[in-house]
Amino acid sequence: MKHLKQLILLIGLGFLNTACEEVVQLDLPTETPRLAIDASLLMTPNETLTQVVKLSLSGSFYQEENPVVSNASVQLMDLTNNQTLNFVYDATLEDYRMDFTPSFDTDYKLRVVYENETYDSSIEQLMHAVPIENLEQGDNTLFEGNEKEVLISYTDSAERDDFYLFDFGNQKYLATKDEFYQGNLFTFSHFYEDLEAGDVALVKIMGIDERHFNFMTILIDQTEDGGNPFSTTPSTVRGNLSNLSNPEHYPMGYFRLSETYSASLILE
Repeated sequence: MKHLKQLILLIGLGFLNTACEEVVQLDLPTETPRLAIDASLLMTPNETLTQVVKLSLSGSFYQEENPVVSNASVQLMDLTNNQTLNFVYDATLEDYRMDFTPSFDTDYKLRVVYENETYDSSIEQLMHAVPIENLEQGDNTLFEGNEKEVLISYTDSAERDDFYLFDFGNQKYLATKDEFYQGNLFTFSHFYEDLEAGDVALVKIMGIDERHFNFMTILIDQTEDGGNPFSTTPSTVRGNLSNLSNPEHYPMGYFRLSETYSASLILE
């Protein structure tokens, strides 16, 4: 029995030493890569914006970057005016681009054809937003004590139920609805942990619908510690895109059209 205990101890120490010296890569199960579609079309009054669609493939657990898809056909279908507009791939920026300004009260659909499979979005319309009225630096901090507080103020429209998506840069987002401040001036704080005095804080507000609000709320919760919100998450969040050729091989991502406004502030 004594020799048996010694043998078990030596085996345990052997495993411990091996763990300290080698990185063990588990043979995790993989699935067929899915097409990831990041299609956020924006409109700012009196400005001409280049619309961008990004396509990539979902990878394995150990893959740091998702491969870019460069050989797809990407079209925007204006169903109200019976028009089809084509995006063109930019090899330098590795995305699909088109100069185009979406209009309100118009039905749009995104279509992507890749590897002989056709992907369609649901029918979407341009969603309203409101301008950011004031951006100023506050004095409060969070747990570390060196965060930069920025106060964002905007006045919601009383004429409709609105949903907004805020983009603070560095893949930090906030989804909110006007349920408790409809038609009123609303001010809230965002704390920047990665900016210092002299850096520029850029804040964007975008109009979204309720379905995209629910989608982003789940996505933000899953990626709140950082990471790309359009990459694979712990549990797959279905967007408004489907695979017409092979429904089981559905894509990831979302297609939306948002009125957007931005404001910037040099931090002290």
